[in-house]
Amino acid sequence: MLITDILSLLRRGAAAAVAAVSLAAAPAALAADNDGHYFPYPVPPESLQTLTERTNFLLEHFWERCNIKSAFSSLPKMREAFNDYVQFMPYADAAVVHASIDNLIKQVQKNPRNLLALGEMAEGALYSDTALVLCDECYLPFAKAVAANKKIAAADKARFAYQAGALQGSQIGMEAPDFTFTTPEGESKTLAEVARGAYVVLFFNDPECDDCELARVRLSADMNLNDLIDMGQIRVVSILPAEPSEEWKEKAASYSKKWVVGAAANVDEIYDMRVSPVIYYLDGNRCILSKSLDTDGLKEGFRVVNEKLKARGK
Repeated sequence: MLITDILSLLRRGAAAAVAAVSLAAAPAALAADNDGHYFPYPVPPESLQTLTERTNFLLEHFWERCNIKSAFSSLPKMREAFNDYVQFMPYADAAVVHASIDNLIKQVQKNPRNLLALGEMAEGALYSDTALVLCDECYLPFAKAVAANKKIAAADKARFAYQAGALQGSQIGMEAPDFTFTTPEGESKTLAEVARGAYVVLFFNDPECDDCELARVRLSADMNLNDLIDMGQIRVVSILPAEPSEEWKEKAASYSKKWVVGAAANVDEIYDMRVSPVIYYLDGNRCILSKSLDTDGLKEGFRVVNEKLKARGK
């Protein structure tokens, strides 16, 4: 299976977005002029030449001249500084990013009110649908810290606990959590059994969602995907994230007969579903290769793979 063909096409949009952030954000925070900043930002020494070296330095020293105890007295200014901070994460080494995040949380967590505010800033900058840098692994430590703090009211931290629970098991590179679902015919099956031995397009499909319905129709009609299903290269598993209902069963009767279709209540508690439609791409061992995929990117990936397989006579 030419898995790299699909993934490379799917990631082109993300790469373009990263480049745009680099052009827009790098000059502001790498400049020596600190006018207008909430506190003096670190300035990488001239001896550091590469973007990675310079952003590593920024993240390692970003908060050193910030008085964390008083900084949250102006939430708008603190949020602006935090937004500057996160925009350098895509260019730094992962270990540096995680160490910097852990250090920031450690400094803030003794004050529950400030920690909750920090969590909300991280949610907006790293997790929401308008995030500056959409990064689940960067956001997760903030959500976990808020959810674990015993001094924050349960109502205030409920969504962070939910987000942390969903993200912990559904990040790229992890094994997709197994779950039991019910088919329209009333059979009970598991993801593990239907996904065994093939690449899987795991499509969380709510017929009440117009975008989900549009994605379903487009994927069902895609000739390249249908060819790949016939060749045994890919399986599509369409899951309603709710209890099966009679209305759903009637609707599911119109779904592609080549798909595995089912309904699973509470599956949204173990899978991140903040974007609709939610589509995960898994390998034969249920390793999550990508998620929340663009339908156009998927279709183009199917086309490339199908053409190459046919050219090889497979």
